[in-house]
Amino acid sequence: MAQFGNPQQRHLQHPSQGLGSASLVTPSVGAQLGFGNAEPNLSLFGSNGANTHNQYGNGFVGIGGDGAGLGGHAAQAGFAHGAALQRQELHESNGTNQADWKGMSKGRIRDVWRNNLAQEMTVIRSLIDKYPFVSMDTEFPGIVARPMGTFTTKADYHYQCLRCNVDLLKIIQLGITLFTLDGELPPPHPAESSGVNGSSYPNNLMPYPCTWQFNFRFSLETDMYAQASIDLLQKSGLDFQLHEKNGIDPLEFGSCLITSGLVLTEDVRWISFHSGYDFGYLMKIMLCKPLPDDEREFRKLMNIFFPSIYDIKYLMKHASGTQTVNNTPLAPQAHQVIANLGQQSGLQAIADELNVKRVGNQHQAGSDSLVTGKIFWEVRRVVFGGHIDDEKYLGQIWGLDWVGAPAPAAVAAAAAAVAAAAAAQHQNHSTNNGATAMYSNNGNATTTPNTDHVSLANTPGPHGQNRGTGVGALTPSGVGGVGGGVFSGFQFGRG
Repeated sequence: MAQFGNPQQRHLQHPSQGLGSASLVTPSVGAQLGFGNAEPNLSLFGSNGANTHNQYGNGFVGIGGDGAGLGGHAAQAGFAHGAALQRQELHESNGTNQADWKGMSKGRIRDVWRNNLAQEMTVIRSLIDKYPFVSMDTEFPGIVARPMGTFTTKADYHYQCLRCNVDLLKIIQLGITLFTLDGELPPPHPAESSGVNGSSYPNNLMPYPCTWQFNFRFSLETDMYAQASIDLLQKSGLDFQLHEKNGIDPLEFGSCLITSGLVLTEDVRWISFHSGYDFGYLMKIMLCKPLPDDEREFRKLMNIFFPSIYDIKYLMKHASGTQTVNNTPLAPQAHQVIANLGQQSGLQAIADELNVKRVGNQHQAGSDSLVTGKIFWEVRRVVFGGHIDDEKYLGQIWGLDWVGAPAPAAVAAAAAAVAAAAAAQHQNHSTNNGATAMYSNNGNATTTPNTDHVSLANTPGPHGQNRGTGVGALTPSGVGGVGGGVFSGFQFGRG
């Protein structure tokens, strides 16, 4: 039933069609509704069964026999039948139209699949100069491995954990939301004078997006994942059949991202939350190869591709730990926010404290990126007094202290304290059948045990926003290509 194809595609292919056409002439069939020449000056919806001329001189003929016009029972029944046929066609379509329809239904959060990737990237390119603040979140299939070996610092351990999991796994979703320098979103229906190019969404049939949710190709049959992560994402509304059938090729997206204007420039500020894994996946798909073995090399690449990053969790943890922002004591309102949060540091907890309302489902990348951006502007206003010192905070990612701009002396001192505490813990900790604590000392280095289960403080859990959840029992083994490590509980296909 090709005549009821995708509405967006029809408008793109035939932009001149619609009520503005000057040639709406279709013969009537019997006494049914049709378009044709008829007498002027008669009401279209009147009870006289006649017609009226439109501004182009073509009339709309009424229903013969029942004197009801387009407002009559027969006409309404015809409209309902047409709508039912369109719904049936969408339901029976091959999946591509289903993906488009779902994207349309989310309002200002635009779902992006492989069929509309090029179109939406064109829109983003046209907006980025005016909306250079980009809030971001990803969804990925959890944590399936942990590194073993010798590590110089706790941050080094966390990077190695990030590296081995990002190299093993695939990204599932990426959400990005655009803001102006003042925290404003693109308008839902931009006027011609606004500078926003609305040509990609003809006739304003859909609201203009402020958030794009990129859905990547992912198969539960062939790709590796942690089952708890997949369960959570499915409960949050992800359709893995659509991801497998219509998902974006990550490498194709990587090539689009490099030329998008979003990366490789200091003018674009990325807003994130505990985002080491998020940026790890983006680096992987742009580099088309595994992440560097050394964290310092990763830092160099981050400074090239993402030179300007704010991590909300780093901002809040630093403010809480030092009771200062921008080298000044916390203002009373900021102090109250920090005190109310206490030990809570999750994204949703901060949103609730700052009264930031969520749009869409939690644990979907589009919704999470939108709420992340809204939280940032509230954190800047309430906690930081309207200004964030870039020299102090820009480029710092929570859990990876040396990613981005050079870490301040206080961070280096904190890392030294972690190593000293690990050494003291090792000296005082009794072993159980040869098992040691999480961090044991080997000279001046930090190591992980060979047999004991490892606690992953400050390491993302099985999904994008629950950044502290455990990952299940470990199975010690040699991991080819991972540089030595242990696998957690995970799934690899359903054979």
